[in-house]
Amino acid sequence: MDEQLKIMLSDLTALNEQVKQGEVYQSLGPRLGHIMDGIKRHRRTTVTLPDDQDGVQDVLADFRHQLDQQVPVTLTTDKIKLLLAHLASTDAQLRYQGINFTFYDALQQDALDSQQLTFILDELSRPEALFDHILEPANNAVFGRAGHVAMLSVVLHFLDQTLEPIAVDKLQRIVILATGYLCLETDTRGFVNQSGWAHAFTAIADLLAVLSNNHKLARADKLFLMTALMERLKRLNTPLIYGENDRIANYLAETTNRSGLYADALTLILKNWRQQVALNRRPDTIAGWNRFFNRKRLLDALRLRKDLPAALKGYLSSTIDFLG
Repeated sequence: MDEQLKIMLSDLTALNEQVKQGEVYQSLGPRLGHIMDGIKRHRRTTVTLPDDQDGVQDVLADFRHQLDQQVPVTLTTDKIKLLLAHLASTDAQLRYQGINFTFYDALQQDALDSQQLTFILDELSRPEALFDHILEPANNAVFGRAGHVAMLSVVLHFLDQTLEPIAVDKLQRIVILATGYLCLETDTRGFVNQSGWAHAFTAIADLLAVLSNNHKLARADKLFLMTALMERLKRLNTPLIYGENDRIANYLAETTNRSGLYADALTLILKNWRQQVALNRRPDTIAGWNRFFNRKRLLDALRLRKDLPAALKGYLSSTIDFLG
């Protein structure tokens, strides 16, 4: 893993602990933003994609057959690893309709044992997979990054609904990795011709929603994740226009309804964001206008929600003006 990424994860871990100790609250957004702004991006390098002719289709077919027969899945860890590696495939049929849906069905049928689930969770939360080529301009590695994040949210959801306990330290590690992902991800593409859905910000919104619903995590962790998301959204220079804002608004509504702490924190973030926008009312670059309209689309998605806390709803109603 890139040395810069190791330092970033260490800094996030320390900052997260400060939030838990009550040493940081109102300055959390600026401090996360400082970490994001300090990231040094790299030039484009060659993305190594999985070889879709390496036998993965046969493994997937066997997996599917076992599920159809409703027998215990006997996949070895090597075969599971092979399938998960192909979440990085640019073949949408294999990646999305094949591997994704088959794992979803296996989870719904409770067809995987605890050892398999533990291995899957560990594979999906490897930094090498989550951060693959993430410091570079938009590239094909986004399919693997987003695919791992999306599958991670599904696995965590199913484990949370069953009797399979997830160690708190493992959840804590995922919180830091998810925050790191938000610090680094800038690829906002939705549907990509010939390759299907990238949808990185839909995937991370789903993961945050699952973590927000986990009763083992402290409120400080959930506040940490929500604030990191908002700081990343402020900084996106390309548009989110493929339904991500609706998914993000859903996550924010569910989270802020759980505690007044989250509602107050989000209201403060939105107020500060509005003040920042007011300082530059007429952007003169594409990136500036993209940031402007990303904010507007998110606020519009929030205003359409009927289930927001009263204080947050009141603030949003009071700011319908030329700032969007």
